[in-house]
Amino acid sequence: MTRFGPQTRRGWLAAAILACAATASPQSAAPLPTEVLSARQSSRLLLNQVKPDYPAVAHANYIEGPVQMELTVGPDGRVRKAHVLHGNSILAASAIQAIRHWIYRPFVTDRGPTPFRTQVKVVFDLKIHSVDREHFPSSPELDLERQVIPPEALDRPAGSEGPALRLRVLVGEDGRAIDSSLLSGPAALFESAQARVAQWRFRPARWGNLTVPWYLDIDVPLADAESTAASTAPRKP
Repeated sequence: MTRFGPQTRRGWLAAAILACAATASPQSAAPLPTEVLSARQSSRLLLNQVKPDYPAVAHANYIEGPVQMELTVGPDGRVRKAHVLHGNSILAASAIQAIRHWIYRPFVTDRGPTPFRTQVKVVFDLKIHSVDREHFPSSPELDLERQVIPPEALDRPAGSEGPALRLRVLVGEDGRAIDSSLLSGPAALFESAQARVAQWRFRPARWGNLTVPWYLDIDVPLADAESTAASTAPRKP
């Protein structure tokens, strides 16, 4: 678990040396299988931990708490994917932005530098003293939700009333999908549906005059996901 908190940035030189060493090996014939490491195991490999910014909107509305994330780290020690498992949307977007710049020491097995998956918990703490918490709102997230105009999909495909995958999308301040999770539908088509949604444009959520990251549940037609899967599938020689 990582609590923020000031954090010193370190390990840039060591990370660069290790990354170069990891990528200088000859190209392998097949991708290496991804290992699964515990949070404790992966924390021992962490070289550079960029501190996420505490979003001003979250701070002003007394939003705090943990963001649980799953990371996929490449054989060079760089984060390839950061996926939110649980956490407030505004805090989650800040955590993703920072974690994408984290650098790990390559995880080495008998096959050489190997990609791995792990989970991390990033805790946003307002550092409010117990005496001051007597005046703390009882339901700050619900209070904020009542003030936010949620995002809206602008590129929803026509004929979307048929069978579909249901996704929960984290829509960023710029109207683009930051992350998504499968709520229902065939898991085999989730990656293609996710890739399709990454091309959509959204009207971002608004809190007053400010745009904010926010979750939106959407339906991606099965036919749309299947066509995306077919277009991205590797062609046979």
